Amino acid sequence: TERAIAKLREGEAGQLRIAVECHTCFDWLMPAMDTFRSHWPEVELDIVSGFHADPVGLLYDNRADLAIVSEAEDSADITSLPLFRFDMVALLANDHPLAAKPFLEADDFAGETLITYPVPDEMLDLMKKVLGPAGIKPQRRTSELTIAILQLVASRRGIAALPRWSVQHYLEKGYVTARPITAGGLVAELHAAVPKGREDTAFVADFVETMREISVLNLPGVVLM
Repeated sequence: TERAIAKLREGEAGQLRIAVECHTCFDWLMPAMDTFRSHWPEVELDIVSGFHADPVGLLYDNRADLAIVSEAEDSADITSLPLFRFDMVALLANDHPLAAKPFLEADDFAGETLITYPVPDEMLDLMKKVLGPAGIKPQRRTSELTIAILQLVASRRGIAALPRWSVQHYLEKGYVTARPITAGGLVAELHAAVPKGREDTAFVADFVETMREISVLNLPGVVLM
């Protein structure tokens, strides 16, 4: 009923261009987009091509209308809307010696090759929150694809840190082993950033809520903020 009233008040058409900085977003973003299209069939919904180290910059340049980011970006021009929290886990080959530990600490990464997506360190929670403060700089290797990272991990080419929900299917099949990062775990977040004032647009607000609802339905272990 609220959606119907909003359509009467604001109209049913518009444009929503989405920019993402996370390689794993599409696991839940595509289902959210499909659900949203059934709510707002006249809204032109699109993903700005590729992954972006600075998706908020696209908002300032009017090249995107909403950015999915790992940190809140509140400013005079940008509003951040919380999506959800989730656990990051270390991924190891099943026969890796570190798999015998209940959790991994910063020092455990020192002698390993860390396999990540090809993004700056400031976009990696492991580097920002754990390894950077401890002064640990492991050898690095990158891959664009989650499955390629898991294959490298399984073949003892290195270790990785990814959201648990993005690899749960492979963990259930015993493809690799997951361990918490630090005794308290490593918690990451996702937010939706929009230009100031756009958060009150009916279809933008509905898209944010749809992303939250779909994430809870589809992703194991996420917690809404």
